[in-house]
Amino acid sequence: MTELTRSRRLMLNAAPVAVGIGLWWAITTFVLVQPRLFPPPQNVLGELARILSNDGPLGSTYAHAGATLSRLLVAWAISFVVGTLLGVLAGRKRLVLDFMANPVWIAMSVPSVVWVFILLVLFGIDNIVPVSALVLLLSAPVFLGTAEGVRAISKDLLEMCDSYHVRGWQRLTDFYLPAIASYMVANARVSFAYGIRIVLIAEVIGLPNGVGILVAYWSDTLFMAPIIAWGILLTAVGMAVDLLIFGPLQRRIRQESELSR
Repeated sequence: MTELTRSRRLMLNAAPVAVGIGLWWAITTFVLVQPRLFPPPQNVLGELARILSNDGPLGSTYAHAGATLSRLLVAWAISFVVGTLLGVLAGRKRLVLDFMANPVWIAMSVPSVVWVFILLVLFGIDNIVPVSALVLLLSAPVFLGTAEGVRAISKDLLEMCDSYHVRGWQRLTDFYLPAIASYMVANARVSFAYGIRIVLIAEVIGLPNGVGILVAYWSDTLFMAPIIAWGILLTAVGMAVDLLIFGPLQRRIRQESELSR
C-alpha cells in the first residue's frame, strides 16, 4: 500500500511537468516558430548538454557556476546566522523587534536591483557587492521567521528556564534553537531559494564572472535556449538541496517533536 501511494504521488508530481513540456513543445513547434527567441525543449536540452560538457562562450561553465554557488553559500550562511541571532533577540525583547521592524521591511521592500546599484557605488565591481546584497536581503526573512518562532514558545518553558537559571549562550543553544528548529529549517529553505534569484541579478550588473554574466551575454544576443537551460540547472540545484538536506531535516524535527509529546 505504501509503495502504491508513493508511486501515485510520483505520478501526480510528474504529470504537470510532462503536460507543461508537451505544451511547450507544441507551442514552439507550431505557433511560435522562432527557435532563437522561443526555443523548443530539444534545443534547451542541447544547451544543457553543452553546459555540462564545460563548453561556454566566456570560458569554463563550471568555473562560472562555482563562482555563483560560492557567493550564494557564503552569503546565505552569514545571513542565516545573523538573521537567527537577531531574530532570537527580537523575539524575546519587544524593544528590539520594534526597533528593527522598519529597517527589515525597507530591506525587503526595496528591489534587489536598487541595492546592487547602491553597493556598486560604494564598493565598485567586487565580490563584496553580491555577497553584501544577499546578506542584506536574506537576513530579513530569516530575522522575521526566527522572531515569530521565539514569540511562539510557551511561557511555561520560559519560566522553567528562569527557575533553573539557564542564561546566556547556554539558553540560546540548549533552549531557544531546539525550540524553534522547525522555524529555522523553514527559514533556511525560503532564504536559499530566494538567494538563487538574487545572486544572478547582482552578477548581471556588477561582476565579471558567474552565471549571471552568462545570462546577460545570451540576453544581449537574443538567444534564449542557454538562458532557459541555466534556469533549469539552478532550479535543479535548489530542488536537490531541498530534497536532500532541508526535507530530511524537517521530517526528523517533526518526528522528534511527535515523540516528545
